[in-house]
Amino acid sequence: MLWLIITAAVILADQSVKFFIASDMNVGDTLFKIFDAFDITYLKNTGAAFSILSGRMSLLSIISVVFCAGVVVYWIRKKPTHPLLCTAVTMMFAGAFSNAIDRIFRGFVVDYIRTLFISFPVFNIADISITVGAALLVLYFIFFDKEDNDAENNSETV
Repeated sequence: MLWLIITAAVILADQSVKFFIASDMNVGDTLFKIFDAFDITYLKNTGAAFSILSGRMSLLSIISVVFCAGVVVYWIRKKPTHPLLCTAVTMMFAGAFSNAIDRIFRGFVVDYIRTLFISFPVFNIADISITVGAALLVLYFIFFDKEDNDAENNSETV
């Protein structure tokens, strides 16, 4: 249940900000600064991260949907229990799902967080969720995957 709440919170937060920005701003407009480190600037992204595959929205939409479906199948079949793994998978799913909503219904992803302290592509809450989830997944595989596999193998041999 916690994982559904986290998923809903990420999607709701990201889609709410995107709705506000897309309805009240013009592409390229900047709304305000946050601690002189970030600003809110509305951009349309027709690609994936760093605008790779720009203009290939159909392909990216299919990839997003297949990824989300794969996560659901994984969750049902494997029933992960490790909190770090569950958090990682949840964060990646929520971000991918929210960006998929944009790709399917808008034809582009709304990006709005621009860094001012470093030259970096504009991104959104969904992108943050995917990145945090991927980082947590790497940490899980480095520090806990072997323990979980050993515990699973020991329980099967008993």
